[in-house]
Amino acid sequence: MERAQELGVTRMVFLGDIVGYNADPGALVDRIGELVANGQAQAVLGNHDQAVYEDHSQQMQPDAWAAIEWTRTQLNSSQVGFLKQLPLICNEDEACYVHASAYQPERWHYVTDDASAWQCAEHSQKTYTFVGHVHDPMLFYQTEIGKLRRFAPYAGKDVPMSRMRRWVSVVGSLGQPRDGKPEACFAVFEPDAETTTFHRVPYDFFTASDKVRRAGLPESLANRLITGQ
Repeated sequence: MERAQELGVTRMVFLGDIVGYNADPGALVDRIGELVANGQAQAVLGNHDQAVYEDHSQQMQPDAWAAIEWTRTQLNSSQVGFLKQLPLICNEDEACYVHASAYQPERWHYVTDDASAWQCAEHSQKTYTFVGHVHDPMLFYQTEIGKLRRFAPYAGKDVPMSRMRRWVSVVGSLGQPRDGKPEACFAVFEPDAETTTFHRVPYDFFTASDKVRRAGLPESLANRLITGQ
């Protein structure tokens, strides 16, 4: 958040999975809830957020579900209430924000290839669609024949995103990157300039990993913060 402020960001959108995996769920819900209440941010529902109050045990890997069961013991009723009221999808002007895909967002489809990106864009009906869920940052652009093609954005480099095309941005993950880089990942969208810039921010992931371990959560979740995969 400090880095975003340095970059001049005036409003944030959190693309779901506020909780799950890591050791500070209550603090995160409170901080993001404050930003949303003040009109400084929007947030959408992620499958791990929903799992706090619905049974996702059959859809999740054992370590992920173990983290959810622990998270349930850490949140008070007000914090759970905040998660319950989050929308599955949010449309604003030319942009759509959703945790998984704009196609059946309640089914938590992954956007990982050209076909799933096209399906997502077709159902968002927006020029720009921003998604989370996949922990590996990637970008899809519409070609001249209407198909969507994937490429990997470089951190810190502006990507021109003309309104003449459709775009699907998978922005990566702040707290669980899985592209082999442990630094937190976020993207800055500037609609007036028609650009999106992906950023990586180093942080003390060794301490974050140790907190996961000391909370009694699975070792794999602690190690993932260090390896980024």
